[in-house]
Amino acid sequence: MPVTPLPTLLLVRPQAQAAQQAQRLAAAGIAAQPFCVEDTIADDAALAALPQQAASADWLVFVSPSCIDLAWPQLAGLPLAANLACVGRASADKLAALSGRSVLHPPHGNDSDALLTLPPLQQLAGQTVLIVRGDGGRPQLGETLARRGARVHYAEVYRRVPVAADWALFDRLAASNPALLITSSHSAERLFRQAGATRRHALLACRFIALHPRIAATLQQLGVAQPLLAADEPALCALLTGPR
Repeated sequence: MPVTPLPTLLLVRPQAQAAQQAQRLAAAGIAAQPFCVEDTIADDAALAALPQQAASADWLVFVSPSCIDLAWPQLAGLPLAANLACVGRASADKLAALSGRSVLHPPHGNDSDALLTLPPLQQLAGQTVLIVRGDGGRPQLGETLARRGARVHYAEVYRRVPVAADWALFDRLAASNPALLITSSHSAERLFRQAGATRRHALLACRFIALHPRIAATLQQLGVAQPLLAADEPALCALLTGPR
């Protein structure tokens, strides 16, 4: 019995991360293309201030791969005493490889809720936590750590800017119902705004994969009937290459 070909996977995430992920997925036999509706622009002032902020921190918490890509080059080689933490395993693996140090991360889950359950972050009286994020990040992580006694500071090292997706690429692939990987609720909302009424039907015919239940809930609010979940890249590969 012939095997149904895998659909092309459109990676709805910032360009740098999408390009890196497309290369990794190609090695697994999965055709993937960046499909960016927003990108990140470095905040030069925040990056310049980062080494001084980090020098006085007890914890450095990175909330996304974009934060690591932009911030770690400013910190590499410095004698940092701070503990390192990330909200997900993929980010932690990236940071560990760059830093050569252990990185606290949740063994299960890939969000602030999961990170906040870990024992080292329960009692933080007198400790300084520097959260490295983009502009306008969710407040929950910092607010919770502050209630646990931490002095919380932020390094907002990038801002998000809208970019026009390659809708000509989407139109070429639409007949084969491509899959779309959605990595943030913000990107999901931008995607549907850009699609507009003319492409909404074709977009809803695609298979959507979300990294987190919160993103899946946003997709459902936007009209996606059954978004799939894949918390990390191995789960994504299994989802796409499983029985068809």
